[in-house]
Amino acid sequence: MLATSPTQSPARSDSAVARLRRWTRPLTLSLLAPVANLLLGLVPAGPLVQTAWAAEEDKPALGVVHFVKRGDAGLLAVQRIEEYLRQMLDAGGAVRVLPAKVVETGKPLTGSARPAAAAAQPASPQAKAIEKADKLVSAARDIVAEAEALGDATKLLMAAVDRYEQNYVELVDFSKLVDAYALLAQVSLSQSDGKAATDWVSRALAIQPTFVVDGRKQNKDLKALVDKTREALEARPRTELQIDATQPESEVFLNGVKLGSAPVVAKDLLTGVHYLQVRKAGASPWGQTLLAKGKPLQVKAVLQMQVAPENEIAVTVSADDIKEHASKGTFGEKIFKNSAALFARQIAATHLLFGLVNRRPTTLELHLFVFNAKAKKTCAVAPIEYASNLTNLQMQTLDAEGRVRSAVLSCNTDVSATPAVFAGGPQPGDEPSAPDIIPTPADPDPRPEPKPEPKPEPRAEPRPEPKPEPRRSEPIIKKVEKDDPYKDLLKDPDGDKSDKPFYTTWWFWTAVGVVAVGGGGAGAYMATRGGDAVTGYGVRVTMP
Repeated sequence: MLATSPTQSPARSDSAVARLRRWTRPLTLSLLAPVANLLLGLVPAGPLVQTAWAAEEDKPALGVVHFVKRGDAGLLAVQRIEEYLRQMLDAGGAVRVLPAKVVETGKPLTGSARPAAAAAQPASPQAKAIEKADKLVSAARDIVAEAEALGDATKLLMAAVDRYEQNYVELVDFSKLVDAYALLAQVSLSQSDGKAATDWVSRALAIQPTFVVDGRKQNKDLKALVDKTREALEARPRTELQIDATQPESEVFLNGVKLGSAPVVAKDLLTGVHYLQVRKAGASPWGQTLLAKGKPLQVKAVLQMQVAPENEIAVTVSADDIKEHASKGTFGEKIFKNSAALFARQIAATHLLFGLVNRRPTTLELHLFVFNAKAKKTCAVAPIEYASNLTNLQMQTLDAEGRVRSAVLSCNTDVSATPAVFAGGPQPGDEPSAPDIIPTPADPDPRPEPKPEPKPEPRAEPRPEPKPEPRRSEPIIKKVEKDDPYKDLLKDPDGDKSDKPFYTTWWFWTAVGVVAVGGGGAGAYMATRGGDAVTGYGVRVTMP
């Protein structure tokens, strides 16, 4: 008994599990049936069945226009307050804050699946059908993993494939359809239906030739079937497809892969059904299914421009235009209301948020205004005061977020006149103050630099009484005599000589020089002569 008990215990356990499955299987199917009927659309969804997308779309869309500053408010502080408030509003979840790039460019963010004008519109019936198909495939995958109720899994997968194939025009990721084909092939192999499994694998390979299956034990048969079917398809003739469109610059997609702008050529298509899509912004999506049999094909897409007139708006209003009106506070003027409503429609926003930061002596004051695009009304939010160095940024911004949220959800007032903060003259308390942050010097005891003494304002001196101007004398005109070349012709040279005094003649001064020299020489002789002195001599001079 000791030897047989270990071998009998697993058998008993397996039988117990089998009995439990037989008892719980009807209950599981009874619970699964309403879910399947709901997914298949047999039972209408109740108010509790809502997608996250629908909940997100129901939120008011808020576009935050860059805040403006007034007076000495620093630009860095204004940007910091704006960014922090944007993050608070986005994290609050009551409103859907549009990206800053949307407001700056004036265009909504769009994906490759839809034109730009449809970004703000609800999902189309085709998109909703694809979402249901995704849920059906997810439910069927769980059933296949349990290897129970494979017939129910087949029904769910068939319903999903039907939705994918009927609404392929809006299908972006064709790997979803390929996965549904692979699951159906796996279920068919489990039910020993090799022909159906080969058909599903052929469809998958026609859409995605690179489709592979991992080599795990449960997928061993499926992997072998995929390899065998791929060899058979590659041995058949390939197909060449030429695509053109009536609208220029139309984008062409084949089985979800972008080929380029029409006209374009697709080569080496495997035998099977292929899905062609042609898209252009502002036109309804166009599609066609093609059966490739090895012969060339030509297709021309006829696109219909069927965008609603309100969605054909070009970007005629920019964020700078709106900011120019908002910086002046002209919220009550008709031109602002029309321009703001048009701009909000361009970016798919329901509300616009404007802000102004005003500098006070010791604080920064934030004034917020919420514009309702549908009602064309502007609601003023109570001002929020920040510390000049923004030490209370978090708490005050949290308060501002609550006030903005209340203004977005319910605000019946309208700013009809220009707010006082936008007035041209100085406001009370707007006197200039010292800078917010004083830098700390590196040296703890630095020598203070001498501050320049303020220059005294020049005093206005009394104007002196005008003095009577002195009488001007007649100007003295100095005559400049010009050299006359003929002035000496009438002079008498002899007369001129007789008129000169004698002491100005040359001969007078020559005689004086001779006498002086002779007298000087005689005196020197007498002074240096030796012998007795001679006295009593006389000099006689006889004149001839």
